[in-house]
Amino acid sequence: MNAQATATRLEGFDLARGFAIFGMTLVHFILVMTQHTPPAEWSTHLLAVLDGRPAAMFVMLAGMGVTLMVSKAAAAGDAPGTLDRRLRRRGIFLLLCGFLNLAIWPGDILRVYGVSLFLAPWFVRQRSSRLLLCVAGFVMVFIVLLCTIDYETYWDWSTMTYHHLWTVKGLLRSLFYDGFRSVFPWTGLLLLGVWLGRWDWRERSTAWCAVKWGLLVMTGSWIVSHVILDWFSENPQPDLSQEDAVALFGLISMPPLPLFLLNAGGFALLAIGSCCLAVARWPGSRLLKAVSSVGRLAFTWYVGHIVLGLGAVDALGLTSVSPVLALATGVGFLLLASLSSVWLLRRFRTGPLEWMLRRVG
Repeated sequence: MNAQATATRLEGFDLARGFAIFGMTLVHFILVMTQHTPPAEWSTHLLAVLDGRPAAMFVMLAGMGVTLMVSKAAAAGDAPGTLDRRLRRRGIFLLLCGFLNLAIWPGDILRVYGVSLFLAPWFVRQRSSRLLLCVAGFVMVFIVLLCTIDYETYWDWSTMTYHHLWTVKGLLRSLFYDGFRSVFPWTGLLLLGVWLGRWDWRERSTAWCAVKWGLLVMTGSWIVSHVILDWFSENPQPDLSQEDAVALFGLISMPPLPLFLLNAGGFALLAIGSCCLAVARWPGSRLLKAVSSVGRLAFTWYVGHIVLGLGAVDALGLTSVSPVLALATGVGFLLLASLSSVWLLRRFRTGPLEWMLRRVG
């Protein structure tokens, strides 16, 4: 029974990871393919709903994966130093992959993974209460940075271009502070995933708890955000524009402030719990297994959707199409990714980039 429950837990995480890849892929296809096209109302709403949330789920699942690595190492009797070296080697590898990816995709998240895994050995064995304090610490450091260093210095928001990226200062700032995804505060979400990984996910009650708390946090943060923004809308402040109010109290991912992090974390918790329940409810579903297959190859498909998918879009000059065609293209790419993942995993244990990561670590 325990083995079956463990397998269900892992497939639930794979399913959630697959949906995170789906969400990021659709967002990126729509953004890239409609660069020079007036947005549709539905696509604007879709992008707002998904803004940063699949990435948050992806990061939190990575943290949960780190906890699984710790548990497996302890069960195998490995010395703590062995796991620490493995995590750091993987972190360095992901950091290098991230810099390569950054050359073609400014929204790279692999560098944040790399730094997070390199730092993970200092956090993974902390008591849960201290670990949660560390999560809050990463958020607080970002807030302090935001109050002391201009967040918009290198940004051209009209084109979403980060200037001076390939300078030492630009690389460090974008990685740790003001990039699309930065170590502060996003590593805090990975550490939150480490904490969540300590829950007993073999129990269905844990998944239900995740769904309930995720829904509560997501809804609560949404209500608080809208109440505050409505107040500022009705009571304009001379020293705070409506645009600045949205940046500070809205649910947008840039800058990633506490209300967004709560909302995205709640979304991720709700989604992960729902995926675990879905796998337990429909264990033989081919559809769920196809999405789970993408999740098992998440590293490969994260890079693949950028290099193969968006690379083909750019090469063909498809940057002025309708939102409907952009969405359809993204769905088509994900369908091909799902089918090829099922085919690949019938023949190999893992994907090419996952194999490289394991060899390194």
